[in-house]
Amino acid sequence: MSGYRRVLNAIDAAMQRDVQFALLVVRLRRLRETELSFGHAIGEQLQRETEMQIRDALRPGDTLFHIGESDFAILLPAVRGEAHAELAAAKIARLFDHPIQLDRHSILMRITVGGVVSSPQERTPEEMLMAADHACAWAIHSRHGYEMARGIELRPPVGHSVLAEALRMNALQLHLQPIQEIATGRTVAFEALARWTLPDGRTVSPADFVPMAEQSGLIGELTVWSLHAAMRHLAAWSRFAPDVVCAINVSPLFAADAGFPGLVERAMSIWNVRPQQVMLEITETAFANNISAVIESMIVLKNKGIGIGIDDFGSGYATFSYLKDFPVSELKIDRVFITDLARDARLRQLVASMIDMSHRLGIHCVAEGVEDQATLDVLTELGCDQVQGYAIGRPAPADEMVAALASSRSPA
Repeated sequence: MSGYRRVLNAIDAAMQRDVQFALLVVRLRRLRETELSFGHAIGEQLQRETEMQIRDALRPGDTLFHIGESDFAILLPAVRGEAHAELAAAKIARLFDHPIQLDRHSILMRITVGGVVSSPQERTPEEMLMAADHACAWAIHSRHGYEMARGIELRPPVGHSVLAEALRMNALQLHLQPIQEIATGRTVAFEALARWTLPDGRTVSPADFVPMAEQSGLIGELTVWSLHAAMRHLAAWSRFAPDVVCAINVSPLFAADAGFPGLVERAMSIWNVRPQQVMLEITETAFANNISAVIESMIVLKNKGIGIGIDDFGSGYATFSYLKDFPVSELKIDRVFITDLARDARLRQLVASMIDMSHRLGIHCVAEGVEDQATLDVLTELGCDQVQGYAIGRPAPADEMVAALASSRSPA
């Protein structure tokens, strides 16, 4: 019997008892990326290690089901309301705050947790599982990594064909998030972020639609859209803020494509932007496979004057060895090292080492995920160059951000 059918049977049995219970869905993110980077054997080890850690955190009587390659379900047979279930979801989400050690690899596992509590209203096992699954999808928007259903409306999943049509109709939106220079407090860059809102009002997270694009062969179209949308707005603010850079994310699966440098150059030519205004950011996963092809493409772009940044630095997908040959302009420290920086002395030492190393290599350092003044104060003391996060500014529609920048640069 499949894990999916077993969990449905367990939910049905729990519904027959007059006791409130809860269901959690746990989703492993970036599992496919990990398998592409390190092989299926490491991916299978990662699944086993994740399952073992979850089992160790459960109470006697709780039941864990493996319901898909990347998903688990947990039945909590007796809970004292939604707050109790939410504490369980938070506990599971926190299990993976630190990297998992597998052989010689240190891998940071990204997970989301969604939960639903049984209620007097009639609900089938399928509907309850769907509610928890939907909450899990919404959890990507939460800073804590978990979300409770709380009446989330159940709607059909989004398929590849819907994304293809959205790209064809230019239906995605561009948001910009400011990056601030610590020494001056000035906005020195914006990170360009793709957003997708469906006609029915639902939002689809980049953590969902970017892997969808990679798996369905749409990553080329999504990359072209991202380049042109970002550079169109960069051209607009260049007229009054030529010193402000645009950081554009590049999919690791597309970074090694031989045609990628040409795509970037054509976009710059169409929108008449200078290469010094462009920073291409790729995650460390780009270096696990095809490292020579990635380096070759990035050297071509760096020789044109384009900045090259490493996103999610320190997240464990690669070693420091690529820094020897790779033309890096910027290191962006992963938020997992920043979130508790003001409260964790060990994190403080790790971040200090990253900043020192980047400066010794002539690379400027950006900390992402800065959400409070205490964290900003620590980064200032450690000599970090730039910061990004909710304490600096949330992502907002590109037109609004460009207008705000124009206002700030206008003479008093």
